[in-house]
Amino acid sequence: MTKFQDLSIKLKLISIQLFTTLFILVFFVSIYLFSQYHQYESRAFTRMSTLAEILGSNSISALLFFDNDAAVDVLESLETQTDVLNAVVYDHNSEVFARFDRKGHLDYSFGSVEVEDKRALDGYFLLTKQIVFDDFKVGWIALRLDSSNRQAELLEALWQSFLLFIAGLILAALLSIRAQRPISNSIGKLAETAKQIKESGDYTIRVKSNSRDEIGLLVGSFNDMIEKIRNHEQHLEQLVAERTVELEAAKTKAEESDHLKSAFLASMSHELRTPLNSIIGFTGILLQGMAGPLSDEQTKQLSMVKGSASHLLELINDILDISKIESGRIEVYDEAFKVDLLLVMAVSSLRPFAEKKGLRLRHNIETDLPKLYSDKRRLEQVLLNLINNAIKFTNEGEITINCYQKEGLLYIDVIDTGIGIGKKDLETIFETFRQIDTGLDRVKEGSGLGLAISKKLVELLRGTITVVSEPGAGSTFTVALPATLEK
Repeated sequence: MTKFQDLSIKLKLISIQLFTTLFILVFFVSIYLFSQYHQYESRAFTRMSTLAEILGSNSISALLFFDNDAAVDVLESLETQTDVLNAVVYDHNSEVFARFDRKGHLDYSFGSVEVEDKRALDGYFLLTKQIVFDDFKVGWIALRLDSSNRQAELLEALWQSFLLFIAGLILAALLSIRAQRPISNSIGKLAETAKQIKESGDYTIRVKSNSRDEIGLLVGSFNDMIEKIRNHEQHLEQLVAERTVELEAAKTKAEESDHLKSAFLASMSHELRTPLNSIIGFTGILLQGMAGPLSDEQTKQLSMVKGSASHLLELINDILDISKIESGRIEVYDEAFKVDLLLVMAVSSLRPFAEKKGLRLRHNIETDLPKLYSDKRRLEQVLLNLINNAIKFTNEGEITINCYQKEGLLYIDVIDTGIGIGKKDLETIFETFRQIDTGLDRVKEGSGLGLAISKKLVELLRGTITVVSEPGAGSTFTVALPATLEK
């Protein structure tokens, strides 16, 4: 089916005018039919009220002198009103005094008559009115009127509206076809010229237009643009050649710089991290008292050495991470946020997908967790990826997300009861484009990038991600992040 944006400008203009006319016609026809519907109802109740007034007035003497036959004679006058189905006169105690029933509608009950009322029900109208003599209520009169004629009148009005509707559409179509030509012909000519220039490459072709409106301005601008393109084309090859030489030189220089930087970082990371790890390791041994007891001052000084060494090691790791981020064009923006709220929102967003598969998705979050200072968006991406994978590869059972703090780290476990992962595949599951061959790839298709991306993002957040799994026993993915408090 052709989309609206793919239609020609001619068909678009005609369609817009027709749709506008269609909307206006539907709007006014609806108002007309609605008005006819309620006018019929209003006329019916006005007529019923008039009949009730006349019949009530003629029944006053019969009610006052308890002459039932006289009241019946009054109601018999309704024989000429073919749409009146039932009429009942009640005395002042709301007891039936006299009644009129048309053939086929005998003994209709109006129910309890206590207040004046008028109602439009399915197929008929009801009206209840007091009979008053010298401001004194002497009785009631109730009428039931057939409303089947309303449907016939509405159908006739609908048919008339339909004919006017079709005539209006035909007239609008004829007018729109005629009115759109000045616009569509000019734009069509412009489009055809542009296509011709594209196919031939001849930038000497121009579009002619004598109009001074926006179309004329567009044609003039188009011709000016083609002239500029023709002028630039004459020098384009030379400019491209010059820029190509410059780019090749810049590319070569950048590659050399990148190679030197990578070599420097690799060398420095090895040269600096190895002795720093040794310093940290040996100071740790000394602080544990494995080489003998230490005084308080010695413990203090060694702790400072270990802290400085650890800090220096972290700086070196940060430099390496920045190098990786720049090469992958991934940036991290730290901010303080509540990790429990982030986890609840992630679980809530994926709960419908779990419930659709008949799985239970729940979470256990430790209370009083401090605010985490990290990249909220990247962590959310990791959580959504892990929970979504758990739902995808679990056919029955449940998925549980645990969040807790332990030994200065924030742990998030994603536990499922899915098909599990074989031992030989656990070593390669986080590799890019890796599809494990335990049957998992035959159950669910995928690119193999999800876990690799999650691992890199967690590492960018200075965290770790691990997995424990057995075939048929489900999997547990654990993300560990440093519980850095708000700065």
